Amino acid sequence: MSTLQLTIPARDHAGPALRIKPREVRQWLEDLPYLDPARAASLASRQLRVMNRQDMPTPARLETLGQFLAAYRRLGDALPPGAGDTDKLGLLLRRLCQDIAFGYKISVSELADDKRPALLGGRQLPRALLGAIHTLGLQLDHYYSHYQRAPRALWSECLTLYRYAREHGHADYQDELAGAGKARLDEAFRRVALLRQSDPYRLPAGMVAALSDYFRLHMAASRICDNEACCHNAFRLAETWKPDGIDSGQAPLYLDVDELVMQLGEDIARLEHHRQAQAIGLPGDLPAHTLLQTLRGLRQHWVQHPERSSAREAVNSPVEMVCGLDAAWCMANGGEAFDPERFLDGTHIDIQATAGTLKNSQCQVPRILACTALNHTAGGVAVHAEDEAQAGPVAGQLVAVRRPGGRWVLAVCRWLSTHQQLRGFESGLQYLARDPAPTVIQPLDEGGPARHQPAFILPPRDNEPVLLVPTGALEAGQLFKLRSDSGVRQARCTRILEQETGYLRITFRPTG
Repeated sequence: MSTLQLTIPARDHAGPALRIKPREVRQWLEDLPYLDPARAASLASRQLRVMNRQDMPTPARLETLGQFLAAYRRLGDALPPGAGDTDKLGLLLRRLCQDIAFGYKISVSELADDKRPALLGGRQLPRALLGAIHTLGLQLDHYYSHYQRAPRALWSECLTLYRYAREHGHADYQDELAGAGKARLDEAFRRVALLRQSDPYRLPAGMVAALSDYFRLHMAASRICDNEACCHNAFRLAETWKPDGIDSGQAPLYLDVDELVMQLGEDIARLEHHRQAQAIGLPGDLPAHTLLQTLRGLRQHWVQHPERSSAREAVNSPVEMVCGLDAAWCMANGGEAFDPERFLDGTHIDIQATAGTLKNSQCQVPRILACTALNHTAGGVAVHAEDEAQAGPVAGQLVAVRRPGGRWVLAVCRWLSTHQQLRGFESGLQYLARDPAPTVIQPLDEGGPARHQPAFILPPRDNEPVLLVPTGALEAGQLFKLRSDSGVRQARCTRILEQETGYLRITFRPTG
């Protein structure tokens, strides 16, 4: 049997149990200043933290937690699209969600205590388990979507709670949850497990929420089983990464995605044909190309069944970084900056990634920021820079990073954190390409050739060559000239894979 070891706030047992009337809490939450969402979220979180430290009747606690969860959803609707992790409201909502999860875990701990009458936990215990797993999953969604390292306790407790529910016959329990409708405990856990097994830190921006919705649509295509031999594509669910892959004293659980892999194949075919997210039941405002690439990568990831070769751990190694496409191009070109004036005469200039052939450039070489790696994975790195004289990259901006003396790697900034207690800034970077090859493009339009611009040749995607160019340089279907060390050739932009602050990632097809 699983033993519950949950992180909960210290309790204040000195005073009597609070006499909380859920009707009064509901009215108090209704009267919050929702026109000022940040203040409303702060007030709700502060009040809930007080309640979590007090003794309360468990049924009343669960009812009030449902009301706080409804307020959390209401405030979440006020969050602007694409809000970064430094957004004040987003941070306050994450804290409020954490406080709600603490409340549910307090209820689970109370109801799971052997000294309490079994009748008390008859219906309240599965309700508390469902709320705890759901709110822990919401917190993981936040960390994944902002490319931040999630505390290991979130997944560990989520798995521990599910094991407990499964062993005590509560896995099929379902109830209404604010903002989620009719929720089933097993499905709430499987959604979290599926997202965790999707390598979320490598997903394009906005695709964590899209995949979460996709998994909800196809819950019947996955299952949790305790026998790996019963399925072909199965992932062992472990609380933490271990070299031997074994959790001591725990029966193994597996996430079976056999049917979901087949469903992915069918939906990939529909997207390739219709080129609209609505074709597979998702909102039409999702970029179809990005969604298609995400589903292809997910299916390949699950079929190949990769295993992490080493644990992700905190390090304090030095890292160098430059911000912006022009600065990254300069570093990849051996320290020689891009100068469009050198192309005015139309002559061919060789461009090599390491030789630094653009001599006598009048452009200024970018400043290199000295950083420290906080933690790293195969998909990215979090860094800290103590340079107060220069601001860090903005979310979505292209950067280049390397270990001192090493090769430059293209990356994109996914989050930036600055506050008064932090000297300098912290930033999370997602890798795009290793050993990028700098090149030069010249867009062509009805008015004739335009100004030359720096670009990078990236590894091909689905057998199509890929370029990284400045934002606004090209549109789908536009012709351009591509200069490289092999000469000048004309090509056409076939589609835009990704658009971020300062750069586009496109596929192209040579035309001559």
